Amino acid sequence: MKKISVIIPCYNVEKEIDRCIQSLVDQTILLSQMELIFVDDASEDATMEKLSKWEEQYPESILVIHCEENGKQGTARNIGMQYATGEYIGFVDSDDYVEPEMYQKMCRIADQEQVDVVGCLYVREAENGSVVMDAQEREDAGRSIRINSEEDRKRLMTVGLPGGVWSAIYRREILMDHQLWFPEKIRYEDNYWGAFLLHAISGYYIINKPFYHYVVHDSSTIMQKDSMHHLDRLVIELMKVEEYERRGLLEKYHDEIEMGFLQLYFINTIRILFVRFREIPYDIIYTMQDNVKELFPDYQKNPYLEKLPQLQRELLKMVEIPLDKEKIDILAQGYRKVLRDWQKENGMLG
Repeated sequence: MKKISVIIPCYNVEKEIDRCIQSLVDQTILLSQMELIFVDDASEDATMEKLSKWEEQYPESILVIHCEENGKQGTARNIGMQYATGEYIGFVDSDDYVEPEMYQKMCRIADQEQVDVVGCLYVREAENGSVVMDAQEREDAGRSIRINSEEDRKRLMTVGLPGGVWSAIYRREILMDHQLWFPEKIRYEDNYWGAFLLHAISGYYIINKPFYHYVVHDSSTIMQKDSMHHLDRLVIELMKVEEYERRGLLEKYHDEIEMGFLQLYFINTIRILFVRFREIPYDIIYTMQDNVKELFPDYQKNPYLEKLPQLQRELLKMVEIPLDKEKIDILAQGYRKVLRDWQKENGMLG
């Protein structure tokens, strides 16, 4: 058995893939202890050719799987997990890269502390290598956190884990025992997977160091303008509510699930609609208002609301406001101005 299996979905990343792979084969953990599983998601450029060359160079540690049909990251990750044999599983996005000591330190801590997840901080970078956002340190870092009670689980649901699925390693046995698979052929699949991971683990450890480099490209999924795939996040959140109910979790963790829904379904989506769309899909906002009030009619009583930042509370007020296109445009212009001012204050604009 390998110590760790790292799964890397790849789609049209011929320009970035060499840097990603080099950072993985340069890990301080012995390469013989690693299983690097690259899933080519029907790339249309030279990605597959590059992957094949790396596989030829490291046949004992690199496995390349080619998909004839594009199934998006969720499908690619699921395929990779089915091939994984490592004690731990990690994920890396193919246009990102990692620090050399990342997996050695994570695996060592996972063994020593006997936790199901070991995470780290991350740095958000532009394509030119400049730092867009520094690592955000965590108060719960540097020690094992055990989930021994319902209250512990609630706290975990409210603070979450740092970064994305890519900034941690997971005990493979836990993923398999709880059948933690990603939704397929849809974006924002990690929002779904990460939510149910929190209900599977009994403990975690966060390293207060940025081992992961998350690179933002103008053409990346999260940056694309006027793309309807941003609305996949709405479908994912509705899927989560349905699955919470199926698993009998909705009543037990009602306030936490409700708060997560308000943030991810409504507040964060409103932000994306205001920033990523030149022409806002107004009907979507009306549907969002209706769904919040239908699924969580008493959401205004949620005890976590008072902990929201002021701007998020203001955006949430839109649920109750009768909106026409003119009002939505005014609100969007106001939000963009606030965002630009904040970016300028924090040195994120030239």
